[in-house]
Amino acid sequence: MTKQQGPFKAALCGSFRLLAFAPALLCALTMIAMQSAQAQTLNVLYAFTDGADGAYPEGVTFDRAGNLYGTTSFSAGGSSDGGVFELIRRNSSWILQPLYTFQGGSEGYAPEGGVVFGPDGALYGATPYGGSICGGIYYFCGIVYSLQPSPHACGNALCPWNWTPEYVFGNDLNYGGYQPRSGVIFDSAGNMYGTTYYGGLYNNGTAFELYRAQNEWRENTIDNFSNAVGYATSGLTFDAAGNLFGTSADAYYSRVYELVHSGQGWNEQTIYTFQGGNDGSNPEAGLIFDAAGNGYGTTAGNPRDGNEPGTVYQLSPQSDGTWQETVLYIFPANISGPISNLAMDAAGNLYGTTPGTPGNNPDKWGMVFELSPVNGSWIFTQLHHFTNGVDGATPSGVTLDSAGNLYGTCISGGANGWGTIWEIAP
Repeated sequence: MTKQQGPFKAALCGSFRLLAFAPALLCALTMIAMQSAQAQTLNVLYAFTDGADGAYPEGVTFDRAGNLYGTTSFSAGGSSDGGVFELIRRNSSWILQPLYTFQGGSEGYAPEGGVVFGPDGALYGATPYGGSICGGIYYFCGIVYSLQPSPHACGNALCPWNWTPEYVFGNDLNYGGYQPRSGVIFDSAGNMYGTTYYGGLYNNGTAFELYRAQNEWRENTIDNFSNAVGYATSGLTFDAAGNLFGTSADAYYSRVYELVHSGQGWNEQTIYTFQGGNDGSNPEAGLIFDAAGNGYGTTAGNPRDGNEPGTVYQLSPQSDGTWQETVLYIFPANISGPISNLAMDAAGNLYGTTPGTPGNNPDKWGMVFELSPVNGSWIFTQLHHFTNGVDGATPSGVTLDSAGNLYGTCISGGANGWGTIWEIAP
């Protein structure tokens, strides 16, 4: 992985960073069966226009009322530097409301991660750029921000929300990190956690905690990524015990790590190192967990030599404290592996997306897939291949509602060419 910087990179790296890489040559796993696409219905809920709504959406999340929230990376027309939106369900229709539009500079711009709801009911997210001066890069440090509905009626059903900069990176002179690219998560005490791509003791980025003290957020660096382990390629995820998990990689090294909290702080351990064969490499996405404590993730493949495929894998905790890795699926040689987190339904089925692969191949614009556990094996099903038409192209990860419907975004394509929000009904 090569470090890059600048607002154009910020807008595109979350979804396009692997499209130029040739996927790997591979052989099929005998434990995997593959079936043709079942009858699925993809509905486009919204097509972005590159106007006040922005362009290049990066994933969605739900509120309790069933409305969707997400971010746009930027506006190609120069009208904004990204934004936050709400897609409101109105009976059988959906209405998009821009909640906030970034204007760059000190308030941040070009968010790459999505948004989450905090314990106070506000939306929280991060931008890798904007905020303050750090590392000789003007306005490239990044911020964590929050958005809340206005307490006063604005006379319009679609009211903008109040934006607050919660934490500005780059002000910690004690090897603090900067450029958060994957959003934040909360623990039960209301503390925030995430990763940065730069800074830290070795300038390879950090895992950080933000905690409240004297009515302000303060940063605690809980892990420094060294040259030996590469840069953070995902955000963080909690397991049921309160431990944090993430992935890191560089051009030669890919791994999954765990951060275990103790009375002395957070202790890091590598729980799996990818070997560069059929287990894949370059884990762009983080982990999700099932009720038994097994973790699931993906690898995008190796862009260096094209000999390592993209995969879906499982990590299972063992009684001796180690983790056992099992490859659940290996993607064909002409398909780029996933770069977004998986989702799991109540039955244990996994859902994900591939970003697409340029050239003459069956997955040029990306797809949505399902992996279903059946009698000890996993069945791979293609749910939808994107066409770069009204459905969009280059999908992000997926989100499930309680009825088992899948929701996601495409960073490009659609009726206007600037991305879509879509739904797939079973």
